[in-house]
Amino acid sequence: MDFGDLKDDIAIQEKLTNFQSSVKKITQMLQVALSSDVYEKLSIKEKVEYDLFQAYTLSTLYWIYLRNRNEDPNKNDVKNQLNRIKDCMVKAKQAHERQTIRPRIDQQAAGRFVKHGIQYKDKSKGLPPNKKIKFSD
Repeated sequence: MDFGDLKDDIAIQEKLTNFQSSVKKITQMLQVALSSDVYEKLSIKEKVEYDLFQAYTLSTLYWIYLRNRNEDPNKNDVKNQLNRIKDCMVKAKQAHERQTIRPRIDQQAAGRFVKHGIQYKDKSKGLPPNKKIKFSD
């Protein structure tokens, strides 16, 4: 990289070099992220997370772009977009938790309870336990 008039300023050279390497890394990550073959192999949950990640990343990059141009991103619609994406992330997390945390019934155990409850009878009288007994006066 040719720094021209900034040959003597080492601090700015380091910052510019770091900035350039960061831009290259972001470019590589976006190329991998935008490749369609990766997306097809994901589950539905992973696709939702992937889409939210991409939307949040691109909005954040636009936020950084506005800050570098010395504009106020809060006056732009990008702040609303970031908040909307955060809300979607919370909803996606709640939907996933609702699917994974909810209690499940062990159908085999429930079947055994019902089976033994129906078949149990008092062998001496032929009546199930807890049956009201009528006494003759």
